[in-house]
Amino acid sequence: MTSGRGVTEGPVIVVVGGGFSGLLTTVHLLRKLPTARVHLVERADAFGEGAAYSTLNPDHVLNVRLANMSAFPDAPSHLSEWLARQPRWSSRDAFITRGDYGRYLKDILAETVETDGRRLSLVHDDAVAIDRDRAGWRVGLASGDGLRADHVVLALGNLAPALPTGLDQAVIEAGRYIADPWRAAADLPETARRVLLIGSGLSMIDVALSLAHPKRRIAAVSRRGLAPRAHRATATPVGNETFAGSPLEVLAQARARARTTDWRTVADSLRQSGRSLWRGWTPQQHQQFMRHLRPFWEVHRHRLAPSVANRMHALIASGGLSIEAGRIVRINLESDRVVVGWKPRGGPRVTTRKVDAVINCTGPLADLASSDAPLIRSLIEGGHGAGDRDGLGFRVDDHARLINKEGAAQTSLYAVGPLTRGAFWEITSVPDIRIQADEVAEAIRAVEAA
Repeated sequence: MTSGRGVTEGPVIVVVGGGFSGLLTTVHLLRKLPTARVHLVERADAFGEGAAYSTLNPDHVLNVRLANMSAFPDAPSHLSEWLARQPRWSSRDAFITRGDYGRYLKDILAETVETDGRRLSLVHDDAVAIDRDRAGWRVGLASGDGLRADHVVLALGNLAPALPTGLDQAVIEAGRYIADPWRAAADLPETARRVLLIGSGLSMIDVALSLAHPKRRIAAVSRRGLAPRAHRATATPVGNETFAGSPLEVLAQARARARTTDWRTVADSLRQSGRSLWRGWTPQQHQQFMRHLRPFWEVHRHRLAPSVANRMHALIASGGLSIEAGRIVRINLESDRVVVGWKPRGGPRVTTRKVDAVINCTGPLADLASSDAPLIRSLIEGGHGAGDRDGLGFRVDDHARLINKEGAAQTSLYAVGPLTRGAFWEITSVPDIRIQADEVAEAIRAVEAA
């Protein structure tokens, strides 16, 4: 067990998760606490890039313009200046590839190691347990080792998606079900000519474009059959409108304003009010939004780069991709084909289709009660953490501190990134997470200074 701080040393901090959230939190911690030691724990081989930015596929393009993708909100030109120094990089309508952004994050890590390497430890391991005693936190690792810490920050990113309803184990064993959409191109059988994608969001678009082939037919199915909308070719200015009221009242306000201005301006203005609206709504209003309005918000909020949208529309026009509304009820293996039973939206009965493979593009799991991740089970069973009431991640306070089973916020256990969505809602993209990472580091600095 690696020990915690000595009598005269600074705090020891463990950051679990080495993707964007964990990397940025680590950088801010090292900057704000000059005597701190930080252990950055990541189970994957590479630190910094995470699943979203490790792809080398040039078709995988960011859905936010590079002008808004600097890792540091107080240095908005940091990314563009880095790109100017690179011998090669790819930009489409001011949207760079995910792979280039991953290289950017790895360079930030390399610079941090060079500057603060004596205080930073990169731990290639999987954090599987967490507990607390009088000496502080103990983070157990899959290797059997462990880390002592005064503070722990959970930067777990997105959890793996839940298994689809009615999935037969035989489909998995036959290699016809792909759980990780980022591995679709590598894991899909070469002979697969008919492919079903479950979900119709951004991940579906990435997968469909990666798998596009003149002889392949791809169908995407989601509850409402909605696909992401596109950014304009030029940046849309953010308006200064304010929104207030219940979800339905806010919807009415947004629709009224969209009649006189570009809907993207309205959506971006609404996003500025998103956190305050979310925190002001009652639990019943949260559920109203989640059931009825969330799908429409997602496709207008999380938009496609224009070049990606053009390719998607071309693929649909060619017959290579169809997007349909419905609900999956079963996925079985019959002979050498996968038979999917699904009920079209508004239809009276279940219909079937035969495909060669099924790929899960539904997006990350957020309901912690359904997670079998050892670290999350350890937190919940130990009483140190709990799921939020909307099933969107951890229950945290305004400072992103985990709330324990007694309902108390813990001053030395934090979470950053998508699993705090239940408290903040708009916390899934770089512009939001980079601010939260800085705020959490500042909160820990304040505790140590007190």
